Amino acid sequence: MRIGIIGAGVVGCSAALALAREGHEVRVVDKNREVGHGSTAQSCGIVRRFYSQPGMVALAHEAASIWADWGAWLGPIDDGLAVFHRPGMLFIPPAIDDGLHGIVASMNRVGIRAEVLDAAQVAERFPFLDTASHHPARPVSDPAFFEDSGATIAGAVFEEGAGYVVSPDLATHNLRLAAEREGAGFLLGREVVGIAGRAGGGFALRLGEGTALEVDAVVNVAGPHSALVNRLAGVELELETRALRREVHVVTNPVYDPGEPKLPVVGDMDSGVYFRPEAARRDIVVGSADPACDALDWVEDPDHYREGVSDLYGERQCLRLMKRLPGVRLGSLKGISALYDVTVRDWYPVVDRTRVPGFFVAVGTSGSSFKTAPVLGRLVAAQVRAWEQGRDTDTEPLQLELPRTGQVVDTRFLGRLRGGIDSTGTVIG
Repeated sequence: MRIGIIGAGVVGCSAALALAREGHEVRVVDKNREVGHGSTAQSCGIVRRFYSQPGMVALAHEAASIWADWGAWLGPIDDGLAVFHRPGMLFIPPAIDDGLHGIVASMNRVGIRAEVLDAAQVAERFPFLDTASHHPARPVSDPAFFEDSGATIAGAVFEEGAGYVVSPDLATHNLRLAAEREGAGFLLGREVVGIAGRAGGGFALRLGEGTALEVDAVVNVAGPHSALVNRLAGVELELETRALRREVHVVTNPVYDPGEPKLPVVGDMDSGVYFRPEAARRDIVVGSADPACDALDWVEDPDHYREGVSDLYGERQCLRLMKRLPGVRLGSLKGISALYDVTVRDWYPVVDRTRVPGFFVAVGTSGSSFKTAPVLGRLVAAQVRAWEQGRDTDTEPLQLELPRTGQVVDTRFLGRLRGGIDSTGTVIG
């Protein structure tokens, strides 16, 4: 079957590899001139398994196993490979409650090494971190921003084996080479400007230079442009996805050790930021965990948004980081801005068929789907296979087998018809 994939980010390239491995004729179209040059290139590449939704825990666990065995999973390619660094990840939640203990227990049951630490244990294991509580986070304009509440954090969860991939665009390039080895083709620097159904089934993708690509099925993996691509095809998705402007900033790492990483990845929901060390450089990358006091920066036109970094974002993220990691010092503002593709309701991706036969989506993927991309590609292939077989996955949701970790996941929590998901409603998931 001929399949057109719109979007050559990490999820699109993973889907291309999975579909090509199943024998499909795959063509990936992207208006960027190289794979991974959209949102993927700006990803922090964090790979962790701590999620409030058990299905996402399972997908992330399977994907982490793949990242740890990246070369073998890809097969032979003639290029350098992305590297998965695993200093562990520390989650600092606003509260330690029964729900959090339940998440950790469920992680332990499937073989993930995670433990709950109290504030004293956090201070002993990570003495460079301040254990004061800053919840709820305040805007930097609040006169009380720097005031000490006198409270300490409730504790934290430490997940062994978590970390980050260096670098996301190289990982995507690796996927492209593997997919090309399996027969997939890439049409880069080519924009899809129209999608029309063909008599008898299938689609004609009209490209910007006036040519057309005829396919039997389409997979929309266009990131921040995915809602626009849906409109081109006349697809109305039951869940709203929107482009969201983000900034991440870079500061000097005060606890850098080239021999043995001291600093884990940190998801600090108490302060409202996340941060991680930068391998091979004495840097820390810091982004927002979207505390309620910060307005979200939605973008209507993903082709025109405010690029570069700003004092507002820089101050609120870097100053919150300094409160948790007092050794940080501010210098000149450095960082990047980029767009996320977000499912507005719950920040979980939508990987599903649509009501238009043969039109599939893997959208709303930003914030969670770099880490799970190797598995989401397989889920896309499973959705296409089910459609070929005439199965109605709305009434018979796919049960995705995860062979590396021995689990089976009911994927309806990634479906377009899903109900409410127990999630933070932020990038943390």
